[in-house]
Amino acid sequence: MSYLRFTHPLNSVLLNAGLLHIALLIIFAAVAMFDHRQVLSINLWVKPIKFALSIAIYCFTWAWIITYLPSLTIQQNFAWFTAGALLFEMVAIASQAALGKQSHFNVSTPYSSVLFALMGVAIVMQTLFALYVGILFFKVMPGALSPAMLWAIRLGIITACIFAFQGGYMGSKLSHTVGATDGGTGLPVLNWSRTAGDLRVAHFVGLHALQIIPLFVALLGISSAAPVIWFSIGYFLLTSALFYQALLGRPLL
Repeated sequence: MSYLRFTHPLNSVLLNAGLLHIALLIIFAAVAMFDHRQVLSINLWVKPIKFALSIAIYCFTWAWIITYLPSLTIQQNFAWFTAGALLFEMVAIASQAALGKQSHFNVSTPYSSVLFALMGVAIVMQTLFALYVGILFFKVMPGALSPAMLWAIRLGIITACIFAFQGGYMGSKLSHTVGATDGGTGLPVLNWSRTAGDLRVAHFVGLHALQIIPLFVALLGISSAAPVIWFSIGYFLLTSALFYQALLGRPLL
């Protein structure tokens, strides 16, 4: 209820998309209890579970953000396109897991190659749409949103989009590990490499700027723009440093 009060009004399309992925997360977790097959040394349902959670959080966040954009047409177009693109990615990931295969970086067969390429196209298009919306927010004036929250949304979207495109670099390498092959010893839950550089660290931290920067404003009760801008600059530099560390082949821990 606290979440709903904070985010009201919510875009119903993205809210329902988020709830759908929470339901999928529960289903994948239940299946993982009985299906013990592995991909890259971890249960093959771990990836669908993580993506279902990530997509749910993304949809819930945008369900709140997009309602502050004045154009109802753009609101609905963005909501439907985002829900569709992310559901396609989720189906692709889950279907490959069910077949016992990798979804990302898998070009072992024509089908897997085409599916991976289509996933990339869908996510690039959705990210470009999100970036466009982020640019539109620079035309939105403070009102329902404080100057601090408005800047948090603007810079959260821009930062998240920049590091979303980092996924394209991983795709070009067909790997997320630098200095070793994918699938080595990883951190608990996140599975980030403990022996080599892992490009997923900066990708993860950068994407969640969309939540963390607005939360910085909300939790600290900030009302002016300056602290948000400085925090966002620091966040961007930290995430960039994590990316550089991975490129050097150094693990996070």
